[in-house]
Amino acid sequence: MSDERTLQVEIVTPDGQVYAGEVAMVVLPGVDGELGVLPRHQPLVTLLAIGETRVRTVTDDWDYIATGIGYAQVLFDKVLVVVDHGELAGAIDVARAEEAERRARERTQERGGDLGAQADVDYFRAEQALKRAENRLNVARRTH
Repeated sequence: MSDERTLQVEIVTPDGQVYAGEVAMVVLPGVDGELGVLPRHQPLVTLLAIGETRVRTVTDDWDYIATGIGYAQVLFDKVLVVVDHGELAGAIDVARAEEAERRARERTQERGGDLGAQADVDYFRAEQALKRAENRLNVARRTH
């Protein structure tokens, strides 16, 4: 790929950098579906949903990252991804993710007859925790 253009990709969270490198392509989990970014992509800023971010390296391997909500900025062959959490597939603790999924499922089923704003907020948080746990498990199960 020496003659082809590449992208500089950086994925950051409040805890620090999760991924950085020169890549051939990145596929992001947009709020309205996946978004593939290649070199020379038009500049844009877009919102991201909880999902799997896939990065095709210059050697045609794929790296998988479980990412949370946030945004991506594409500008001059540079992609900056800012998300609330992110983990490389190989770094995900599957047992911990399974436990988080179990707890989140319990919390979503505890809603019962509670009404009111606080019950809605609690349900939303549990639902988001469940999506994050399921996403982490799906990404962890990826084979390279």
